[in-house]
Amino acid sequence: MNDLLGLRRAWGAYPGDGSGTVDCCLMALEVHRRLGYHNYLPEVAWIFEQYTDDTLPANFIARWLLKNGKRLTGPEPHALALLPSHGVGAVGTVLDDGTMLFIGPGGSVIRTAVADDFGWYFRLNK
Repeated sequence: MNDLLGLRRAWGAYPGDGSGTVDCCLMALEVHRRLGYHNYLPEVAWIFEQYTDDTLPANFIARWLLKNGKRLTGPEPHALALLPSHGVGAVGTVLDDGTMLFIGPGGSVIRTAVADDFGWYFRLNK
């Protein structure tokens, strides 16, 4: 996951596309895939064609997580986290050591410990 650290946030940017940028949702789904789970990336590609950063409905991410996963009472390894942010929300992933990989307030990918009540956590179905 170290290759993701420091990437800058950009709408629709995929990890490893060579741009040096990444979208929080695509990064979380890529981490999910790298951990051996289902590859949701082909299933969500249409979102970035149909919407922009400014037009994505405010509750879209929360609805998608509820439809494709189960809400948890707190962080668990490999859970996706819906984090508070300005706008529609941000998504991170809880790693095995309890740290989280997400795009921090400075706009770059970071890995750090966060409080258990920082966000809402989901276990994806696949």
